[in-house]
Amino acid sequence: MGSFCIRATRHAVLALVLAASMNKADVVSAADIPLTTDILPSGVPLPTPAPGFVQPPEDSNTELLGNAGGARDWLTRQGVRVTIQDVEELWGLAGGGLHPGPTYDGMTAVAVSLSTQQAFGWQGGLLNVSALQIRGRSLTNERLGALNAVSGYDVGRSTRLFELWYGQGFFNNRLDIRVGTIDLDTEFLVSQNASFFLNSSFGWPLSTSSNLYSGGPSWPFSAVGARVKWTPAPPLVLMGAITNDNPTRGPFYSNVNPTTRDPTGTLFSTSGGTLFMGEAQLWMDMARRLAGKDAPALPGTWKIGGLYDTGRFPDQRYDNQGNLLASAISTGIPRYHHGNWMAYALLDQMIWRKTKESGKTINLFVRTIVSNGQRNRFSVEIQSGLTFDELLPGRPDDTIGLAWGTSLYGHQAIRSAHDAVRLGTSVPYQLRPEHHIELTYQAAVTPYLILQPDFQYFLNVGGVSRDPDTGRAIRNGVVTGLNMTTTF
Repeated sequence: MGSFCIRATRHAVLALVLAASMNKADVVSAADIPLTTDILPSGVPLPTPAPGFVQPPEDSNTELLGNAGGARDWLTRQGVRVTIQDVEELWGLAGGGLHPGPTYDGMTAVAVSLSTQQAFGWQGGLLNVSALQIRGRSLTNERLGALNAVSGYDVGRSTRLFELWYGQGFFNNRLDIRVGTIDLDTEFLVSQNASFFLNSSFGWPLSTSSNLYSGGPSWPFSAVGARVKWTPAPPLVLMGAITNDNPTRGPFYSNVNPTTRDPTGTLFSTSGGTLFMGEAQLWMDMARRLAGKDAPALPGTWKIGGLYDTGRFPDQRYDNQGNLLASAISTGIPRYHHGNWMAYALLDQMIWRKTKESGKTINLFVRTIVSNGQRNRFSVEIQSGLTFDELLPGRPDDTIGLAWGTSLYGHQAIRSAHDAVRLGTSVPYQLRPEHHIELTYQAAVTPYLILQPDFQYFLNVGGVSRDPDTGRAIRNGVVTGLNMTTTF
């Protein structure tokens, strides 16, 4: 069973993906093995598997514990793969926001997978279980006050089960099915280049984390359900999932952190609505298609997808009696509607390579998301960014990235803010799209230790011109941070 070290450079991985997608003989017969980095929500410069992607043999030199006295080789012979990763982050609000100062957060993750073919002789099966220990404090909530969290690890403290599922491959793994408690953001709506950045919105975006119950089945939550992946003809991949839409069984609006409602990850909620999600992926090398096989490989991934949730979602302007939510006579309880939808398009593309065999590359990502403007506070989200491999001489495993993102309010949310000012139930303010810009550098110190210094700048912090409760203007936020990720 193969695994990746996060230090693997993007161009090398994409080259493997491209080659595998063009070679049917390389398609594995077992259920899809999750990448080692699937359990990490931020700072992961690796793509999800392409059609027929084959992971390279595991290399114990990429892990701090090495072969662990022969234990890893013995476990591999039994069909068992164990991955342990630790993340430590220091963040500081240098200016703007609410309260300048430092915070710390961290996470330790353990994932264990069992190949049923090696363990029991059952071909094509894979059992996967993972757990998280999350600690520290939230710079976003306590100091910055932004809509987009500075890090994917900026969540409530808990020690919890993450995923527990069984996967089965069919037809030489052209069809792969998972059943259990699954996390959708490891496979759906994923940008291989955007996931390199630390800001949480470049993983599971604000559109889904704000518009779904408890943020939906996304890190650190999973939901009861099933996922189907079908590769009818490489390089095309079709995926679909059906899960519970409310992993922590809480109300849509709540002052209680979702990790507090389900601190162990063992709630296994089946209440609420059903979430349907689908995605089509096309993996190709546009340069070779346009310029011939002798052109430098410029692999890319094009994705389109969407979701539909059968649950009940709050109107952004009217209460349950038909009054304006912003009026003094409002009940404060929004009118609820059945059903909600979201659609997205995503492009990951290598746009430049120095020479045919060079690892010096530039990669582009663009992700656009649209959703219902009546039921959702945010109706449009746009993100884009560039990553640069081997930009610094003598540092072939390092990557530099620059990215930007913003979310636009839905029409009902904008009208409700105007209502509040017009009716005098709020101090004068305006809803303004929050913009976040991130500059980051990932350095491979050793094969198992990654350091990632990070700089983020937030405009219109909190998505408002001034605090609607106090009337105080919120200055643009300046954030610096350092992420250290160790693979054991």
